[in-house]
Amino acid sequence: MEELNQDIFNLLDDQPMPARGSLLVAKPTVQDFMFNRTVIAVVDHDSENGTMGLIANKLSGFMVHDVLPDVASLDLEIPLYVGGPVHTDMLFFLHTLGEQVIPESLKIGRGLYFGGDYEAMKQYLAEGNPVEGKVKFIIGYSGWEAKQLEGEIERHDWAVLKHMTPAEVLADQEEEMWRQAVARFGDKYRLWQNWPRDVHQN
Repeated sequence: MEELNQDIFNLLDDQPMPARGSLLVAKPTVQDFMFNRTVIAVVDHDSENGTMGLIANKLSGFMVHDVLPDVASLDLEIPLYVGGPVHTDMLFFLHTLGEQVIPESLKIGRGLYFGGDYEAMKQYLAEGNPVEGKVKFIIGYSGWEAKQLEGEIERHDWAVLKHMTPAEVLADQEEEMWRQAVARFGDKYRLWQNWPRDVHQN
């Protein structure tokens, strides 16, 4: 069975190099709890220094006010996502607000930004501005050393998607986001969609 799976999942397109703003889509047979059926937004990639990304579709089970006491008084129910296993004591955010609203934010894709001034974000929330579809709060990140991610892509652990819309990346979804991403690759990846989470229960 292991040899058959390897042959099936190696019948894939040559993958582009990951870059800031591209997305990593996990192969369905990646069983690691942290990365199973994840979509990762690449924040930065450098062949010499490694890669940083944020899982965009893994809910933590907590709300932002559970980890940020200074936001608790705002009485907002904002879900908190898990971005990866590195520095899970750190808060990050992806958003569409841009540098005019959130100074020092980094543009990582078409209309999609990473981080920026936390006080400006807190002010944005305090003013009652919309969050859904515009901001996603994430704890921790995913990191790879130089050449490590390239090796994982070569063995088909990840497919590289050049673009999803900000609305898709920031949607309040888990596996459905992964399915949407896989669908972008076309019929050749239909097996990914149909592969069961637990092959032993199929």
